[in-house]
Amino acid sequence: MTNLIAAPDLIADLFATPRRILLTTHKSPDGDAIGSMLALYHVLVECGHDVTPACPDLYPGFLNWMPGIEHVLMFDTPEGRAAVEHAVQSAEIHISLDYNALHRLGAEMAGLCDTFEGKRILIDHHREPDTQFHYSYHSIDASSTAELVFGFINQITPGVLPTIDVARCLYAGIVTDTGSFRFPSTTAHTHSVVAQLMEAGLKPSEVYNQIFDTNSLDRLRLLGYVLAEKLIVIPELQTAYIALSQQDLNRFNYRQGDSEGFVNYALSVEGIRFACLLKENGEDVRISLRSKGMLDVNTLSRKHFNGGGHLNAAGGRLSLPLSDAINTFLGVLDAEKDM
Repeated sequence: MTNLIAAPDLIADLFATPRRILLTTHKSPDGDAIGSMLALYHVLVECGHDVTPACPDLYPGFLNWMPGIEHVLMFDTPEGRAAVEHAVQSAEIHISLDYNALHRLGAEMAGLCDTFEGKRILIDHHREPDTQFHYSYHSIDASSTAELVFGFINQITPGVLPTIDVARCLYAGIVTDTGSFRFPSTTAHTHSVVAQLMEAGLKPSEVYNQIFDTNSLDRLRLLGYVLAEKLIVIPELQTAYIALSQQDLNRFNYRQGDSEGFVNYALSVEGIRFACLLKENGEDVRISLRSKGMLDVNTLSRKHFNGGGHLNAAGGRLSLPLSDAINTFLGVLDAEKDM
């Protein structure tokens, strides 16, 4: 697998003539996933390429404002599935954004994309990427995939400032994945990228308001319920967790993305260095892990929760009832109490 960060001329060669390109991102796509995909979509279309952007399932409602969102296909709809099937057969390049292995697409979409016969490119900042890609634009030191996409775009269109739509998409990815620039992954380069986006016309406050200041009343009431009734603190283990059943979610008319950021409230409790959100989702329980300092939740998630991510932020999934998933989590706490 060739890392394109060290081979910018190769990027220019790959996109020198119009291509048919499939863009995909992971299940339960977040701001970085959608922002990265749409930013690259706009640039590639402007360069004359035929581009299909697709994700496995619905994105959060707080991203509905994003420029080009109407072009994103959902694989879990009949129309989206048919379009992705066609793209897998006809595309010359498949670019995977914000995930490090095809299984992050979910079993069915991953199985389909595994049959792709063209060039595979990975653009991602998660640890331990799969080796099945021909090329990668990968760095675990990047704050976000959107930060990497900014560099990738500069190699496709060198010396050209991004359009305002591209700038807004990239900023959405960066501001969400850095926790509004408070996570340790935020670097001087991250701020330099944002400065260049502002030179292109970005108004950060407008994007911030669209993402963080358009809460539904149901979401705010769910958050209040979570903090008052569902936040469990284990001070002797410096741990806090939240477990939400489907019944809890239905009570507040849950929509995709409504629990975004809840785990960070658990981590913000004084004296807590490890936090977990367990959320029932059909037959599975989705798990979000956050930590402070050198407590490595990426390794913890890979070892115990069928997932992975970053040093201080990771996700996973357990195919168990919620009560059993909670017991599994508590068992991991006991087994890893010296972490």
